[in-house]
Amino acid sequence: MLAFTVWQGQGPVADYYFAGPYDHYHRQYANRCLAASPYRHDAVQAMAADGVLTVTPVTGGTTLRLGPAEDGSTHPLRPLVRATRAVLDEHGC
Repeated sequence: MLAFTVWQGQGPVADYYFAGPYDHYHRQYANRCLAASPYRHDAVQAMAADGVLTVTPVTGGTTLRLGPAEDGSTHPLRPLVRATRAVLDEHGC
């Protein structure tokens, strides 16, 4: 029984720690410090390519460039350009 429980619990735990770039963005920023901003999860278009997550607010504004944006990464997303850092600082991230 214990082995079955451990086996069933592996998937969700692994998915949490080895998440993709979109999940990392939602957990680190969109559902926290950017939740009440134009960068919240339902107000952006996001695309990951070449290790960079590009997040563009639908209403206009600075496009965020975050990395490393890799599937299964355990590293947190960090700002890659000064303009992204300025937006995150503005919102207390």
